Amino acid sequence: MKKILCLGLTPALQRTLLFDALNTNSVNRATRVIESAAGKALNTARALSTLSMPAEVAGLNGGSTGRKIEAFLKKYGVESVQTTMKAETRICTTLIDLKQGTITELVEEAPDPGEGTLRRFKQANLKRLAEASALVISGTLPPFAIETFYRPFVREAIARRLPVIIDSHKAPLLHLLPERPLLVKLNWHELETTFQHALKTEQQLKRDMKELVALGTQNVVITQGAKAAYLLTQGGSFHRLHPPLLAKVGNPIGSGDCTTAGLVCKLMQGKPLPDALAFGLACGTANAMTPTPADFDPKLATRLYKNIRRENLD
Repeated sequence: MKKILCLGLTPALQRTLLFDALNTNSVNRATRVIESAAGKALNTARALSTLSMPAEVAGLNGGSTGRKIEAFLKKYGVESVQTTMKAETRICTTLIDLKQGTITELVEEAPDPGEGTLRRFKQANLKRLAEASALVISGTLPPFAIETFYRPFVREAIARRLPVIIDSHKAPLLHLLPERPLLVKLNWHELETTFQHALKTEQQLKRDMKELVALGTQNVVITQGAKAAYLLTQGGSFHRLHPPLLAKVGNPIGSGDCTTAGLVCKLMQGKPLPDALAFGLACGTANAMTPTPADFDPKLATRLYKNIRRENLD
């Protein structure tokens, strides 16, 4: 079976530290440390693999941290098609305060791999689309990549009649909309930053979602964590979906990527978009109950899926 190509330039070695209590300007000793491989495209590929969907992840990976990431990918059952670079892959650190229930994320900027490495990435992955079943682009672009960097991949995928799903925002997203991707996914804040104005009402939200469709995308999904998510289809159908409420959250980081994966999984199985988004939200919710990104129980996601409340707002 052809694999879903998950494209994103900046994977990370993730270190999750759990503390009984975390105090700033003080010495803190972690009660548990978990290492994993992460980054938006990698999280998406891992979640797809968890859902028994064949996936491969393309990114820029190098050094000793990169070797650890490759080992994790093998363990997760995700095919790595990452482009090697001389620089060390970044490390991102999550601090979880168990007493207060707070999660603090420390994010390193990805290193510049150089123009030659970016050319190799582009050439390899444009060819790889010939054997892909879908293209999923995740994340914003780092400073070393031009705003239109992802455009050739979308054009090639569309030319091959592949479904294209984009989880990004601001200029890197807007440059891709004229290519008519199947679906774009943003959270509420990302939509605000894309159009550079605050959204205070549902009608304002719908207006901006319609603008994204007018600019070229076929369908739009807007999420906002544990709050309601929204879907606008190219036919104008407008939906509100409510994730189940959780009594306790473990770590919500990566939940957006798991939502993307669950949505893509059901789309590839031919399910309608509202059903696909409902399952995506179930996967995102299941992820929020775990300490590390994209490490959720698919059986739990299936149970949560039944508790997603849906409203057609047409």
